[in-house]
Amino acid sequence: MPLAETRDWLKPTLVAVGLITLLRVVALWGSPTDLYVDELQYWLWGQNFDFGYYSKPPMIGWVLRLFDELAIHRSAFTVRLPAPLFHGITALILGAWAQSLAPAHRMAGLWVAMAYLSLPIVAVGSFLISTDTIMAPFLAGALLFYWRLCAGGTARDAILGGLLLGCAFLSKYAAIYFLPGALIAYLIIPSMRPRAGLLALYALAFLAAASPNILWNFANDLTTVSHTMDNAAWLKAESAGPKPSLPRAFEFIASQFLVFGPVFMVLWIAALRAPAPGRQRALIWFSIPVWTIVLIQAFMSRAYANWAFAAIPAATIAALLFALDRGRIRTLWAGIALNAVVCVAIPLMTLFPTLITDAKGQPLAKRYVNVADITRDAIAAARAEGLTVIVGKHRGILADFFFTGADSDMTFYATPPKGAPNHYYQQKKALPADVIGPVLFVTDDMDLTCNGETLTPVADLSQEIGSWAGKPFPAYVIDAECLR
Repeated sequence: MPLAETRDWLKPTLVAVGLITLLRVVALWGSPTDLYVDELQYWLWGQNFDFGYYSKPPMIGWVLRLFDELAIHRSAFTVRLPAPLFHGITALILGAWAQSLAPAHRMAGLWVAMAYLSLPIVAVGSFLISTDTIMAPFLAGALLFYWRLCAGGTARDAILGGLLLGCAFLSKYAAIYFLPGALIAYLIIPSMRPRAGLLALYALAFLAAASPNILWNFANDLTTVSHTMDNAAWLKAESAGPKPSLPRAFEFIASQFLVFGPVFMVLWIAALRAPAPGRQRALIWFSIPVWTIVLIQAFMSRAYANWAFAAIPAATIAALLFALDRGRIRTLWAGIALNAVVCVAIPLMTLFPTLITDAKGQPLAKRYVNVADITRDAIAAARAEGLTVIVGKHRGILADFFFTGADSDMTFYATPPKGAPNHYYQQKKALPADVIGPVLFVTDDMDLTCNGETLTPVADLSQEIGSWAGKPFPAYVIDAECLR
């Protein structure tokens, strides 16, 4: 096929991806929702540049720091802005990858890009900032260059692919799922065996990019790795062991139909046994290990739907090319249309979070509503008492203290840990020994004593609606020494 024809997909794909991304950015800008605890923590990490953080590798902190520096005014919008942009970039990369695999389908790249952006998990991920979102374009790029390497690529492909895989690893350790997929494909598909020298170069480039975090972990008692492994705590000798549960396994399977879209999941399953060219067939093997490993985790302990996100890039192309090879255009339209219902519902929920409520009258998106109000109320209470130091106990409250209160005249701390830190704030933001005298303490403890005296709250920070609805959060004036 002439080169000009193989690029026919590019212009309409750029326009379509650009338009969808713009709409998502506008919806994000108009959303009154607050940041969730994890988003707040990612932002705070970025305020202290490092090669690793308490429970995640560093890329998300770096990205949010960059956007924070570029922002005219810091807000939930500027923190979340990378989300739709990163998914838009990922869609374009997957489009280019799909088009290179199936040049006979002039619009394969457009179909794949649109399908990816329609996925429910991507719709949600375009309105929240998460490590999956940051990993997505790097992992997609690493896979694209690896396929080029297997098709007779150059040292440039090996270096770029390895560096991108390293960046994906710096975004989320789930990028390591690349390895079992590549190994299985190498063993059973001859066309997925790059030259040894180029494969070594790819691996070296990966290690070069990933090494700062690897070295940081060794220098910090494998902090991030340890917390990542907590997801599989049932493997640890000190744990209670596995607790097998078929309902949990079936729940995880059902969740994948929901986050990937039922039509596309059925297409992917149909592609499992369908004949296909070697490098197209290999797409399956970059999805199966991910879903299998996380399914085992769900059966043995617990697993969230997004833990298998690393399967999505290759699975999307596998499902779409299976349908295109068989001319099932109506099926593709049905899959995108069905997913589009979620794509419309998500921005509506974020634009009008208090209008869509549950049986108790709470917003369905309540975890993103009224998160910042406790911080504002705590600052007001501290000022009323003539204090400039606020100490928090609850991780979720602390997360917003440092964001909403960043430009205030207050200084925020976490309660000092008794033993190993329970979270990042106790690790890096604990109340220091040189802070003395009265401070405002925000806790969920209704019975607090200091030096044998029962304290009376000076403020009630509880909320009637939103993230902290129905939970007590009294604020006390207490001597700092009583918190140590």
